[in-house]
Amino acid sequence: MKATTRSFVVLAIALAAGACSNFFDVPQTNQPTLDDLLAHPTRDKLAAAANGIFSGASGDIQSLIWRLGSMGREGINLSGNNTPDYSEPYFGPLSGSGFGGALWGGRYANIRSINIYMQALGRTTELSPGEIAASRGMAQTFKALAFLYIIETRGPLGAPVDVDRPVTAPPAPFVSEDSVYGYIIGLLDSGRTNLATANTDLAAFPFPMPATYLNGFFDPGEFALFNRALAAKAEVFRATALNGCHGTPANCWNAAETALAASFYQPGDTTQFQRGVNFEFSTDPGDGTNDLSDPLNGNTYFALPDFITQADTQVGGQPDLRALSKIVPSQDTQRLGGIPIHGELKFTVYFSNGAVDPGHPIPIIRGEELELLDAEAQIGLNNLAAANTILNLVRKASGNLPADTLSGGSPKAAYIAELLYNRRYSLMWEQGTRWIDARRYGLLGTIPTDIPNGNVPPGNVPSIMPIPDNECNARGLSTGCAP
Repeated sequence: MKATTRSFVVLAIALAAGACSNFFDVPQTNQPTLDDLLAHPTRDKLAAAANGIFSGASGDIQSLIWRLGSMGREGINLSGNNTPDYSEPYFGPLSGSGFGGALWGGRYANIRSINIYMQALGRTTELSPGEIAASRGMAQTFKALAFLYIIETRGPLGAPVDVDRPVTAPPAPFVSEDSVYGYIIGLLDSGRTNLATANTDLAAFPFPMPATYLNGFFDPGEFALFNRALAAKAEVFRATALNGCHGTPANCWNAAETALAASFYQPGDTTQFQRGVNFEFSTDPGDGTNDLSDPLNGNTYFALPDFITQADTQVGGQPDLRALSKIVPSQDTQRLGGIPIHGELKFTVYFSNGAVDPGHPIPIIRGEELELLDAEAQIGLNNLAAANTILNLVRKASGNLPADTLSGGSPKAAYIAELLYNRRYSLMWEQGTRWIDARRYGLLGTIPTDIPNGNVPPGNVPSIMPIPDNECNARGLSTGCAP
């Protein structure tokens, strides 16, 4: 987020105000701001709105990482400022008005921003058709990303998608998890078409592109590679959803492979593991900082020892290099009453040159994850030898580990376990991977509670984040409502 985003702050606040119990209902007091964008969609106003979309997309990412990381026993928030933040994910149950009701309103606020932006694009006379197509392609891609984060947290509960409706309309209905993924993929496919149109017209994006954020994906043709990477992820996740891919997962596995081939994925090229698109942070005035870059003597975010004790062993006898390079001892131990977990390890995932860096980017998707998405699709298609080649590539390049022990006689479940192990260590503290993956594969019981008498039922970690109470109330449904 740079200076170009700041002129959109007023609109973003207006949209966020309507993002809770009725997330498409923007209060009338803010209507002049919205009317101005829609009635007078100038090039400058649309550019500010586009950069506001970039800003809004990153709004909940730090909360997502530590909340899902808590449920997946990657780490814990021991700041002590808010009891539910450390108690609910460990002791349960999750509350729709507390810890469990987070990661909802902010995403729908950004979706509302995107819907208004796309309405304004349809009214402008200051952009060329190619520029409008480029802008729509960008907006549809980020709208899909927002829905991807929503469904990752709610899973089988589904989510509302028909939210671009009049303020007088009733709340949007819930649709199934598979339908949400289908909607996401439809948005991404439409976005790809618009980006291709813009690329054919030799049109550039009519707004400044944040350099660190997009990391080289600056024109519509390059941005389409990012779009396809997200499509591959959505197809893979859809294949493992309840009744995913309309009950025919192979269709999604094949679609994922097609999307990967059209993305920035470079199979087998370990130099591309860090290449991708990132959320941007900085210490510039008015910009957001990456607070997950917690100092070694900080008292907020701590890693759990499972990452070290459960790591495979390098040839030299040390734990997986991914664990050693991303986790170090804390300088101070944090202890809170009421929870028998002491903060003794710190994440260095967002350090730069061994030091705290509040301007460190957070990945949205990068090459190493694309390798693992390819491996997962190959497992889904029963191409187990091809999957194992990829998994061993990642094990060696990122973990400095010897080859795994899988062979042609190994059961498919063993390949899935190896996949999830590598996703856990490669994507540590980046997107709640361990919890999301365990739920997708029905393996939540393999994650230790890490505390005695934790969670209900005993022995399990939370399976979903509930729907916020105010969303349920707006529909006249019970707390924690499902479709």
